[in-house]
Amino acid sequence: AEAMSVFAHVNGEDGGRFALTGVGDVNTYALFAETNQSINDPAGRAGFIVPTGIATDDSTKAFFASLPERRRLARLFDFENRKKVFPAVDSRIKFCLLTLSGGDLGEEHRAQFVFFAHDVTELQDKERQIELSREDFLRINPNTKTAPIFRSRRDAEITRKIYERVPVLI
Repeated sequence: AEAMSVFAHVNGEDGGRFALTGVGDVNTYALFAETNQSINDPAGRAGFIVPTGIATDDSTKAFFASLPERRRLARLFDFENRKKVFPAVDSRIKFCLLTLSGGDLGEEHRAQFVFFAHDVTELQDKERQIELSREDFLRINPNTKTAPIFRSRRDAEITRKIYERVPVLI
């Protein structure tokens, strides 16, 4: 474990592979996500399951911030494990289905989100589906650079309108 930590902490200028996630107490899921992004073909997509912390934790904020910034975040569907999708995992643990693009999705792209789902049928609920543009990320969470979490589309729309009118304290 100690050798893996040393390997993960080698910065990019020194030939390190994990420039965005090899920080702090390194979690292997973060290294897995960064590897998926770095080996993804520009015309391809990578979809995988990781803890939701990939989008919300301080140690992964540089990685997550790079996704909307480079227009590579396609969707993030967040789940609580209340229905024991993963029986050996505590019901309070959150995970997400994360889909990344290997190339720029374009200026008009809006990443798709659903938060606090318990099973895949909830992904179809229009009131829970949220879309955020690159500009929304820059406007709503410029300090933390993590994903803003909303329970409903209405919550996201209200927050977006507030941040369009009121400057963020940096």
